[in-house]
Amino acid sequence: MIRRTPMVSKAPGIRLDDRGQELTEDIPHFFDLIINDVTGPNRGFHTACTPSHWHREMEAFWLLSGTARMTVDGASFDVKAGDGFFINSEALHSLFYSKSGVEYRSFLFDPGIVAGAPGSVFDSVYVRPLLEEGPAVLRFSQTEEDAAFFEAFGQVFTLCEDEPPAYEVAVREALSRLVLAAWQKGRMPLSRQATVEQEKRVKLVLRWMEAHLREPITLGDISREVNLCPRACQKAFQKYLHCSPMEYLQRRRIFSAAQRLSLTDDPITDIALDCGFSSSSYFSKQFKAQTGSTPKAYRAAVQSAARAAQI
Repeated sequence: MIRRTPMVSKAPGIRLDDRGQELTEDIPHFFDLIINDVTGPNRGFHTACTPSHWHREMEAFWLLSGTARMTVDGASFDVKAGDGFFINSEALHSLFYSKSGVEYRSFLFDPGIVAGAPGSVFDSVYVRPLLEEGPAVLRFSQTEEDAAFFEAFGQVFTLCEDEPPAYEVAVREALSRLVLAAWQKGRMPLSRQATVEQEKRVKLVLRWMEAHLREPITLGDISREVNLCPRACQKAFQKYLHCSPMEYLQRRRIFSAAQRLSLTDDPITDIALDCGFSSSSYFSKQFKAQTGSTPKAYRAAVQSAARAAQI
């Protein structure tokens, strides 16, 4: 007998490997779909940013309240409440949220749920062209033209939250309509502008930085590791991530520390040093600048939200 676990995560977070790829293989679902819900009391779980990462799954994202800034394959968008996005497989992306009032839902799904057998009409006509030739990101707004995307998104979430009998079949049908909406919108004159080789370079830099988060790192160290001059390294980061290498490194360290604060009772000083900060006082200053609260206050807020979600 297959044991099922809740489909909707009320405390979403991401884990990255040393290449910046999101780790999803150990998610305990037999249905290849991961849903995150950051609404109501679950808002306490979100951090100031979701650092740059990528995954083989397709992703749908809907900002319900607040504002954010999204970067995908070098393109940057101001995101307002009501906006939705389809993010293609293996697209490098990040999100920076406003400090308050943010609510969103998102889900990642294996394209195979919709594609079915390799070579089928669903695979060869709809899914494969979107994966191989479609844009990295498609934006949907609250218009009649985009209504099908949001209707399908809402149905996927409701089905996975309620889990009625045979809900997986209905979810597959709703995901098919969502992919169809992306396929139809993607046939407009949109294209991926990212150069594959340049994107590989950026991913290589992220991989190296991830492996050396706790060590003192300079721009020269990063540049030498990937055989780029500092200026070229700066330009690559500005193009794809809209920040400098050192700004990204700081944000990544803050994100790693926020996860430790949320998931462990480790002393704040230990977390600061493990995440590459020279002292707990400097860490606290930088953490408050990024999140709006001290590490101690952030941990208390997350734990309080977790208890409220369990009631």
